[in-house]
Amino acid sequence: MNAQSQFAPATQTNFVGFLNPESFEFSQRVANMLSNSTMVPEQYRAVTKVKAGKDSYGNMMYRDEPNPNGLPNCIIALNMSNRLGADVMMIMQNLHVIEGRPSWSSQFILGSINSSGRFSPLRFEVENLGELEVEYQETVWNNGRKNQVTKSLKVENQTCVAWALEAGTRMPEFTLEELKEHGGVYKCCKAYGIPLVESSKISMEMAVKEGWYTKNGSKWKTMPEQMLRYRAASFFGRVYAPELLMGLRSVEEEQDRIIDVTPDQSLSEQADTNKLKREILSAKSPAALDETESKVLMLTDDAKREELLKMISAQAKKFQPASNVVNDQNSTSNDVAEKAIAEKKPEPKKEGAPPVEKTPLKKPTSAEVKKDYLVKMNQVETVAELNQLREQFVINDALTEAHLSYLKSAYTQHKANFDKPAEEEVKEAPAVNEIKSSQIIGGLKIQIGNAQNITELDVVAKSIRDNKPNITPDHMNDVLDVFAARKKFLENQLSMFDTDDTPWADKAISEIEAAKNQDEINNIFIDPMYEEQSDPDQQRITNAAQKRESELFGN
Repeated sequence: MNAQSQFAPATQTNFVGFLNPESFEFSQRVANMLSNSTMVPEQYRAVTKVKAGKDSYGNMMYRDEPNPNGLPNCIIALNMSNRLGADVMMIMQNLHVIEGRPSWSSQFILGSINSSGRFSPLRFEVENLGELEVEYQETVWNNGRKNQVTKSLKVENQTCVAWALEAGTRMPEFTLEELKEHGGVYKCCKAYGIPLVESSKISMEMAVKEGWYTKNGSKWKTMPEQMLRYRAASFFGRVYAPELLMGLRSVEEEQDRIIDVTPDQSLSEQADTNKLKREILSAKSPAALDETESKVLMLTDDAKREELLKMISAQAKKFQPASNVVNDQNSTSNDVAEKAIAEKKPEPKKEGAPPVEKTPLKKPTSAEVKKDYLVKMNQVETVAELNQLREQFVINDALTEAHLSYLKSAYTQHKANFDKPAEEEVKEAPAVNEIKSSQIIGGLKIQIGNAQNITELDVVAKSIRDNKPNITPDHMNDVLDVFAARKKFLENQLSMFDTDDTPWADKAISEIEAAKNQDEINNIFIDPMYEEQSDPDQQRITNAAQKRESELFGN
């Protein structure tokens, strides 16, 4: 079978459609069959493979996760296949989605044009004009501000034109002398006035000025001639045969159209992080640590900010008396100073009054108060509640200046979300799709039922958390009930062979004490059993986690 038969419209029944009930039902049946095949690309499959961590040997493990978009994507591919008269598998293999936009592979564009029967096979006229210094505009970020700067770049300036003859136009047979005189078939046709169908001239100078050449990972640097041909063919098709491409661009064009608007702050962030680490380690007093902490809270990188805050907590313990070490991972240097002053002068006992034993109440640290206000801030539903919360924390003496500033910044961000106009709220992401949510929990219930042990069930728990944004609250409660029942069943099975009656909280503390990294500690808190523990047991687990984090990330 030649390429012509693959692209040419076939004389077949129009079985794919969206308006005819019979054809739509048949389309769904065919799409369902395709979505269960492993030979179609991942975006068309009913089930996709998702990374689920590594095993004890370091090999990556994968889990199956339902893909609610697979069936609709297959129906769309069937519709496009029917309109183009092409094989559906070829459409699926050559249709790529770049930032939500479908696009064709360049090979498909070339094949569609060559097999359309409207033109002769595409030819390319490539010419090297020598080295050229090209000036271009580039956006740079300096201190958080966007600036346009002019830069120059030396490139080997090559040009390319895609050309062909219309069907019915005869190509003359040029002699060798004519080809040598004019410099090739293209220039001979131009010299003798033969009508050609040709694309715009694509050059390396254009690639630099348009920003294609300077993008990270650009193929224009490594294979310029191939990219020139691909781009010229795409331009040719969009001008002379747009119906063959259905108005879609090539993959390379869509990739070149992507604009990275993220400021490049990696170098400055790294320099600031190193400087702050030196300041933390060289701090001579709690006041110096407080000043450094306010700088740390201004960092945009969450991971680096958390790392430095842990260093500050560990460094603050050096300024405490050896007998009064605060066992709190989130306490700051200011908290330590406040506690030292409070314990310096005990209250005198009143004469004549009988001694009364009172349970000492631990004063919450500034970090704990800040965390509590942030949790409440995330739970407010109206601007009035948010303003009431602000009135509370601005007069709270337990907060340090740095933490108070952080809360004010968080208040401003939350208030901005409430102040958005109604038009923007309409454009926000729609509510969770009930049908999609039902499909997801159906797959999750199957995974829960197939789990043979607690370890496999923990993998399913991570899948439940990952899919939470796409599941309705009722469905989430339903799947959590199934999860809890399955876990209880597996634990009861273990108890038949294992007489260990150690409470779950004690087991969790033992696992925390043996943890080697932050992820192993976090696994305890994301376990559904944690929510079933009493408040004292949860506090014991939290204290053990803070102690282990101090050992891992402290001095």
